[in-house]
Amino acid sequence: MTTNDDETLRLLCMGDNHGDVDSLERVVDGTEGEEFDFVIHVGDITNAWFDGVNEGREQLDAVTPYFETLHERGELLYIWGNRDGAIGPEQPFQDYDFPGTFIPEDDVITVAGETFTQALELVDDETILVNHYWYPELLEHFEGKAYFSGHVHTGRYKNKTLNTAFLYRTADHGADALLGAYFVVEIAPDGTWEVDFRNIGQVRKGICPKHHALGVQFVPDYWRQDCQFCYDEDDYYSEVARSAFYELGTVQEEAETDEVVESAAATFGATPPSFESNLREFLEEQAADHS
Repeated sequence: MTTNDDETLRLLCMGDNHGDVDSLERVVDGTEGEEFDFVIHVGDITNAWFDGVNEGREQLDAVTPYFETLHERGELLYIWGNRDGAIGPEQPFQDYDFPGTFIPEDDVITVAGETFTQALELVDDETILVNHYWYPELLEHFEGKAYFSGHVHTGRYKNKTLNTAFLYRTADHGADALLGAYFVVEIAPDGTWEVDFRNIGQVRKGICPKHHALGVQFVPDYWRQDCQFCYDEDDYYSEVARSAFYELGTVQEEAETDEVVESAAATFGATPPSFESNLREFLEEQAADHS
């Protein structure tokens, strides 16, 4: 499929399968008969960081046929994640003969009429940003066409941003291994999004009444609550502060508390009612820790 300004853009989005084959097989089976303009994988195709580069190459060999099938259903674009060894000067899989198109880290690439990059500083209003690490401050302030990410294993959607959570979460660090989810995103010519959440395992969709300002969340289904911020409210104020710092073009060490609180309140409103006083207390504690 090719795209133009008068047609809805249809994307199949996923990430973080960590070398797992079963999750990709479920994506292939679940999208049989469908067509997409683009198929996007946000990295951590392998688990080489933990299992070793040789095992990572075997994992790439195993998953490649599934990516080849998906590439037949839409233009496949992908990046490497931290578990693919994509940190530091060595990039162990950069020469691997993988189907589709690699999105450059420090440049833009145009495929079937759409522009993609991993670099935020290269984004304009028609650019699709794809990177592995999640920048939650972009939930409110992203100025490109779309932003897709992964890495943190708790998905999120708001405005023009989607974190895809995971296809398969390994049992590393004592966590249970889980099958996750993927997404079909349709972007209308007017910029309106439709997000189809497709669960293949143990992920559920939720909107927290207390923290709804940070978007729709996709979390493991065994959690007692639908919201990661209800477990640790400091995480909530940390994200709110990051958003305000980004909007103000500053960093925590140089920010004025009153400006940060005013900016955040204008963006997120007074939810909960103690929002401003709690945020101020959080910022003051953070400043004391830094000093």
